[in-house]
Amino acid sequence: MKWRFWQSWGIAARLLAVAVLPASLMFIAVTGTLYVTAQGDVHRDVAERGRLIATALSQSSQYGLVSGNVDYLRTTLHQVLHADPSIVCISISNVQHRVMASECQTRPSTQSSVYDMPVRIESLPDTDQFELPSSTGVQPRTYTALRTVGHVRVTVSATPIFEARRHALMVACALVLGAAIASCLIGMWLAGRLRQTLGSVMGALRSIRTGHFDVNLEADRPGELGELQRTILQMADTLDAARHELEQQVISRTKELQDAVKRIQQADAEKRRLITHSNARVEEDRRRVALDIHDHLGAALISVRLEAAALVAKAQASGDDDTAKGARRIAATAESLYASTRDIVKSLRPEVIDTLGLAGAVEEMVRGYDKVHPHCRFAFSEDLGLTEIPGDLAMPAYRVAQEALNNIVKHADATQVSVHLGLSQDQQQMSIEIKDNGKGFDTSTSNQSGLGLIGMRERVAAVGGELCISSPRGQGTTIYVTLPLAIDHTS
Repeated sequence: MKWRFWQSWGIAARLLAVAVLPASLMFIAVTGTLYVTAQGDVHRDVAERGRLIATALSQSSQYGLVSGNVDYLRTTLHQVLHADPSIVCISISNVQHRVMASECQTRPSTQSSVYDMPVRIESLPDTDQFELPSSTGVQPRTYTALRTVGHVRVTVSATPIFEARRHALMVACALVLGAAIASCLIGMWLAGRLRQTLGSVMGALRSIRTGHFDVNLEADRPGELGELQRTILQMADTLDAARHELEQQVISRTKELQDAVKRIQQADAEKRRLITHSNARVEEDRRRVALDIHDHLGAALISVRLEAAALVAKAQASGDDDTAKGARRIAATAESLYASTRDIVKSLRPEVIDTLGLAGAVEEMVRGYDKVHPHCRFAFSEDLGLTEIPGDLAMPAYRVAQEALNNIVKHADATQVSVHLGLSQDQQQMSIEIKDNGKGFDTSTSNQSGLGLIGMRERVAAVGGELCISSPRGQGTTIYVTLPLAIDHTS
């Protein structure tokens, strides 16, 4: 198990631990040392006292044992027992280990130690049998023997001695506890001062983190904390200056970007005006060319066809079959050229827009595609509330739909195509939605390379509209165009 719970502690908890834990550990260590030392002293005192009492009794009871004076022995034991409360029991026995006298305390006792001591007396002295001649000048040696006449057994308990010393031990522990409490209080006071300083430092750092660099710290403190506070103040000043410089750069760059955006918007507006103007000029040129073709070439072809018809009638009347046959060919050629001329006029300037409006012109165009391409079905629908579209908006919408249908016929390989003209709920925008079930295409590449799509986007952007193309690979294509019904010609 990894003891990392302290890593989640705050500054206050850590400072409190620093202030209290050392003093608490010191109190426990000193108290434990005093207790162990007191116990050791008591046990040594008990051992010395037991041996001393046993020795004294063994010497004082020698002649009582020899003479058999039991009363003397009992009186001696009684006096010794009542003189020292640490003695639990005393007994004197003869050499045959028969108890001659015994005295014991009535209270129970624990931690008792037993000390045995033999009672010995001196026997008569003996002279060495091998005496040396007197001429040698050496005195003969004599030997004194000790004879055991009994035994003294002393049972001593350490409890009374320890109880006697308990008061002194408690006083010492109280002094140590007081010193520990004083150390804790001093440590807590110092930790509080340190926490106050660190709290101000943390508050300054939080202000700097939130972007407020105007911090107040006492920079005149000595030591590491003062250096830390001075460093934070310098950092705050540096960051404030850097922020001010960055703000100035941002303001400058923002102004440059705004100017660039304005220039781009002006260029875009100018581009739209140019596109609108060029489209209008192109449509006007197409209209003029279409009128010229219709009025001049169409009229000439009608005249040729009438002259050929008259020539056919005249040749038939005169019986000239060859001339009649040639006149019929001329009439057929003139009719074919006249039909081609009408198709060219329609492509240059769809007259149905002027007669049927946008919806009718688009429906007529869809019907024409449906006739020309039998492998693909074209369908048209419109909202019932679709109003008359202005001419300057109808022509771009018609051209966008025409270009979209041309692209579908050329590239989509579709079998179903639908064209829908719609109107927004506020009747401020019209929409054109063209769907097919073809193979689709990659819009990210085709938007850049397809001239038809670029032309569509330019036409739509010129009148302030939007064009959106969705074409998942293999799932067909959807072209959605929104056009404002009120065109701002000044933008």
